[in-house]
Amino acid sequence: MARSYGMRPGLDLLFFLTLWIAAVSAAAQTSSTKEAPPSAPQGADVRIHAEPQKATIGDPIRIDLDVLLPKGYGVRLPQIGAQIGDFSVLEVYPGPSVPDLKQTGQATPAKNPAQPEPGDAAHFRARIVAALYKTGEFTFPSLDLALRDPLGKETVLPTPPAKVLIQSVLSDKDQNLADLKKQADIPEPSRWLLRLALGLLALIAAALAWWIYRRRARPSAAPYSGPLLDPLQLADAEIRDLLGRGLLEKQLIKQFYVALSDIMKRVLEAGFDIAAVEKTTDEILAELREVAVTGSIPAEELETIASFLCACDLVKFAKGIPSTAENEAAVKSAYQVLSLCRRRKGALAAPAPVQSGGSA
Repeated sequence: MARSYGMRPGLDLLFFLTLWIAAVSAAAQTSSTKEAPPSAPQGADVRIHAEPQKATIGDPIRIDLDVLLPKGYGVRLPQIGAQIGDFSVLEVYPGPSVPDLKQTGQATPAKNPAQPEPGDAAHFRARIVAALYKTGEFTFPSLDLALRDPLGKETVLPTPPAKVLIQSVLSDKDQNLADLKKQADIPEPSRWLLRLALGLLALIAAALAWWIYRRRARPSAAPYSGPLLDPLQLADAEIRDLLGRGLLEKQLIKQFYVALSDIMKRVLEAGFDIAAVEKTTDEILAELREVAVTGSIPAEELETIASFLCACDLVKFAKGIPSTAENEAAVKSAYQVLSLCRRRKGALAAPAPVQSGGSA
């Protein structure tokens, strides 16, 4: 019969327990040999303050940091993003000084932590302006400040948390808001208003139809059958009236020649059957030359008309100042033109002579 050399169960448990204790001891020795993280130096202190500690939704909250540094130490604020936990960051003042809101609004003087005065501690101040957009009690998270000793070695210095209470913008009395009122029912216009409007429209239409009927039924006025005023006679009266106004004696020379020229243009229209009132002297003479081609205007009469119109233009447009003799000559020429137009109209109106034929 073979002999068994296996271990008993109690010895197996004791063996594995001994191995576990040895492993734990080795791990403890290994961790103890590692370099412990540097702690904050003696004399360094971090204080944090939230103002206001009670606010409403959206109100700006100032998170002020005040770091007391030993001689030769410096500190650096970590990179701040747009959001820190539940807090929305509005502004960041990274230090070493912050605006003094209680006094002048200028930055409070602070000693440079990189170069503190010998034997003195230095204050490093920073500010974060944030806001919360929900109600409740919140804690501003701790920030890891980079603390630097005189040899340039940095140590992490955490900031303590700061608690803030955010309340609703509604007061206790406004928490239970009243329901919206029901939509008001606007009554429709009464039917009698519609009937009145329709009646007025019918009345206006009837009055308009009666007015149109009376206008059409009214007999039209008989055309004027009396003798028409001769334009040349009217021109003669206008020249006499112009001379009676005394414009030449009052030295209103230009006004006189403008009025005389307008009268004579109407005379030429009536005498030669041309459009002269709205035309220039050159255009009037061009039309008269076309009429003269037929031989109905003698050359001396055409010259008289041209001389008169040019004399008027010299005063009207060239600012000429005629003498008394020239004024008298202009009036005389106007009457000459009026006379030849009368003769021309009379010749055109006279019936042609009837020639009697002899009997065979």
